[in-house]
Amino acid sequence: MILLKKSTPAHRFLLLVLLSCNFVYATNAQPTIYTTANAHSHNDYEQERPFQAAYQLGFGSVEADVFLQDGELYVAHNKDDIKPERTLKALYLEPILQKISENKGWPYAGHREIQWLIDIKNTGPATLSALQKMLEPHRKELRHVRIVVSGEMPPPEEMFAQDKLFTFDGRKELVYPKITSSYVVLVSSSMLSFGKYWDGKQPLNPEIRQRIATFVELQHAQKKLVRLWATPNTDLGYQTLKELGVDYIGTDDLAGLAAFLGK
Repeated sequence: MILLKKSTPAHRFLLLVLLSCNFVYATNAQPTIYTTANAHSHNDYEQERPFQAAYQLGFGSVEADVFLQDGELYVAHNKDDIKPERTLKALYLEPILQKISENKGWPYAGHREIQWLIDIKNTGPATLSALQKMLEPHRKELRHVRIVVSGEMPPPEEMFAQDKLFTFDGRKELVYPKITSSYVVLVSSSMLSFGKYWDGKQPLNPEIRQRIATFVELQHAQKKLVRLWATPNTDLGYQTLKELGVDYIGTDDLAGLAAFLGK
């Protein structure tokens, strides 16, 4: 503790510096309160009501797997699952634009953004080009939507040259050049990459937990957000991810995660 016996300009300046340092530390610390803004709808298109169900629960992130076929972008888990009516435009772009219109330029009321994770499943560059073409007319409306491209992405050294509509889903095993780093806002990894499968019904193995904690700390030090997939849909699973500081908690059980987060 520093005791200032006399208030002088020098003392007051030193105090101001100390307070400023504390403020910087506090603003960079991980949030202790999680809400559905931290919730990620994993494979959201497999929900009975794609986008709409997650949106009504206030989820901060939704995921859509995308295939390019005959010039159209379709949402499906596998190519054999493609159906004519299940386009990326119909299931996601149009409802997102509608919400933006209703909320005066924002996806959610109260000036809240949303993350839209688009996992490219085939023909990487061609699919990305088709996606850019579809979104280009709506560039202004989508300014408060973080569009994160995942799956078949450009190599790290080419990411900075892509349309600024997009950010990219980083991988822990890749090294990103400094010029590219700002385009990688989110870094994702499978839970399985840290060890064996965990069902979330008993405490996570301490060694695996420490590996994840180290990964999260490293990404946060680089000002990256973190998402894990292949995580269990249990309260213990959600609580563990919170304790580890994972920014987006993924689930296939939307109502269950929303209830856990106090929706």
